[in-house]
Amino acid sequence: MDSLAELGSADIVMLDVAPAAAARIARDRMPRRIARALTRYRHGPGTFRVDYAIQGGVPWTYEPARRAGTVHVGGRLEEIAAGEKLLQAGRTPEAPYVLVCQQYLADPSRSNGDVYPLYVYAHVPAGYTGDATAQIEAQIERFAPGFRDRIIARHVRSVAQMETHNVNYVGGDVVTGSNDPRQMVFRPRAALDPYTTGIPGVYICSAATPPGAGAHGMCGYNAALSAPGHVDPDSRTPVHQPEAIRWARGRGPDSGHPTANE
Repeated sequence: MDSLAELGSADIVMLDVAPAAAARIARDRMPRRIARALTRYRHGPGTFRVDYAIQGGVPWTYEPARRAGTVHVGGRLEEIAAGEKLLQAGRTPEAPYVLVCQQYLADPSRSNGDVYPLYVYAHVPAGYTGDATAQIEAQIERFAPGFRDRIIARHVRSVAQMETHNVNYVGGDVVTGSNDPRQMVFRPRAALDPYTTGIPGVYICSAATPPGAGAHGMCGYNAALSAPGHVDPDSRTPVHQPEAIRWARGRGPDSGHPTANE
């Protein structure tokens, strides 16, 4: 999507996009001071993803991990903190923080006999151009000896491919923003109503808004609560009617999914 004009007439427009994308889509309709604030929004580390087909599942040493839908692999707290500090400096840790998603435990139809799918990703520096596959597999192997021997197939999605897949993953940032102290409080900009864009009836509702990524659905919910106060009930359609709202979601060329809260 390149312009608000593409949405046609609507009482309310919700932009489920990264802050800079909202400024780009709004063009000169957005006040310059707000556009500047949104384009200065800071993004976080990149994401390097690998999808696996694993025979027999992951042989975690810690047995309860074999029953968990998501396993956070990072070692001791000190080790995780050191790795994340390297990322902020633009360096790749040898033992990255890795998330291993075992959704087949909740949805057995994803499996084929004893071959199971794994969705795995690691934190890497923003815009990382390397291949983190070896580091990811070594990190899992630490806590699940024999993991490599069970790999039947893998599909790699680099940081650049992540951003191509979804244009709101700026630099591979899938959580739509750095969670530094300032942006934990003020996101996407310092404002009494962070969902507003300075354009009547146009709001931003992506994970760049409070409460941020991870609280699934709450960004859009809060933005929707913000919207009615800016609608004139005497001249506008009531916002509870679905046709009164247009949702704009940025997409990459091969993606049909919502962006910032995917």
